[in-house]
Amino acid sequence: MILGAHVSIAGGVSNAPQNAVSCTCETFQIFTKNQLQWQAPPLSREDVRAFRQRVQEMHLVAGTVHAAYLVNLAAREPELLHKSRLCMVDDLDRTHRLAVPYLVVHPGAHRGQGTARGIEVAAASLDYVFRHSRTHDTMILLEATSGAGSVLGGTFEELAAIRDLCRFPARVGFCVDTCHVFAAGYDIRSRIMYEDTILTLDRVLGLANVRAFHLNDSRGALGSKTDRHADIGQGEIGPGAFRLLLRDARFARIPGILETPGGDGAYARNLAFLRSLAADTRS
Repeated sequence: MILGAHVSIAGGVSNAPQNAVSCTCETFQIFTKNQLQWQAPPLSREDVRAFRQRVQEMHLVAGTVHAAYLVNLAAREPELLHKSRLCMVDDLDRTHRLAVPYLVVHPGAHRGQGTARGIEVAAASLDYVFRHSRTHDTMILLEATSGAGSVLGGTFEELAAIRDLCRFPARVGFCVDTCHVFAAGYDIRSRIMYEDTILTLDRVLGLANVRAFHLNDSRGALGSKTDRHADIGQGEIGPGAFRLLLRDARFARIPGILETPGGDGAYARNLAFLRSLAADTRS
């Protein structure tokens, strides 16, 4: 797995590659704007040029952009749904300009419409985004969630259903967050349970469609629906699952992105621990 973290863009997106290198990242994830605002000034040509040049010069793999947290692709309220779709169009175009291959987004919450209707709305939102975006190659990765409340994506089947209904399935992949899937009820702590979960992942989503992982331990227990990240090895998942995942050759060439507490300052420590687990030959 190509290891990295979600790094800061303080001072501009062109600062992100240096922040990634400072954390000992091989790849990285960013927001391209304030994640709690609908709109942002366009990326300048100079910032885009500098970002792309630094990624190349620093020998980084451009991993993922994360969409704004405000986005709800399955929103029940027409105004929120429209804002979410426009925001995603902008995020996808910004991701393309930076030459980052993937835009990660949470599938959304149905807010009382019911799961089936929420899935339909989310798929229609993806169709809208792809039709209105200026890019024809950047992929959207639906992120697995803990499934709390009316949030979609707490099962692999829900993620697959959204992709299946989308008219552009080749442009939709998946991001598996270890904390989220554990909180949703998928156990990965023993080799037997890990292999069972990966088998289910392959059967329902297809491993070829899994394009990124978020590597987070979980403060919540198995099946708790609690989305609270912990340092690697310091939560309910524990180090064994990450050792199995990092030594799994099926995921050797995809980004594994930390979103652990402490931000940039704690990433180097977590990455060092992950690399020690990857080098550990114990079964």
